[in-house]
Amino acid sequence: MNMLQLVLTRIERVFVVVAGGSIMLMMLLTTFDLLSRKFLDYSIPSLYEFTEDYLMVGLVFLTVSFVYTQGGHVRVTLFEHYLPRPIATAWEKLHQLMALVLFLFIMAKGWDAAIQAYEFNERSNSVLAYPLAPSLMLVPIGCALLCLRILQALFNALKIKDAHDAAAD
Repeated sequence: MNMLQLVLTRIERVFVVVAGGSIMLMMLLTTFDLLSRKFLDYSIPSLYEFTEDYLMVGLVFLTVSFVYTQGGHVRVTLFEHYLPRPIATAWEKLHQLMALVLFLFIMAKGWDAAIQAYEFNERSNSVLAYPLAPSLMLVPIGCALLCLRILQALFNALKIKDAHDAAAD
């Protein structure tokens, strides 16, 4: 296992644990809020906003790279088995390149939004008025990790192709 693979895997493991903590926190806070509204006539202020601004963003963007490595993203494979192997391989690489471009764009725009939120000290509209920049920073972090994984997959495919070409010679 090369060094990049090892580093990315360890970062993904940490992110998955943080995302799991995010799910647990969402579950506990929502349950407590529901029970406290029912029995104590009290609701946690800004729980919905905090959940969608921090916990859900972390859940999605911190795990996007891990899900990619597990092959868990949605794919349409209806006609893949009808294509000749070289065309199917090229089609898969084209999809990876398109995903790379898309997530590089999301990463760049997410970075801009996070920096702007930090510079202007953007805060939520909720009662707690918590800062939004840390939450917005999760988007480019997750996308950057995914882009590294996509690049790694593309380079590994090139290495395998070069090895097959060298063996054929």
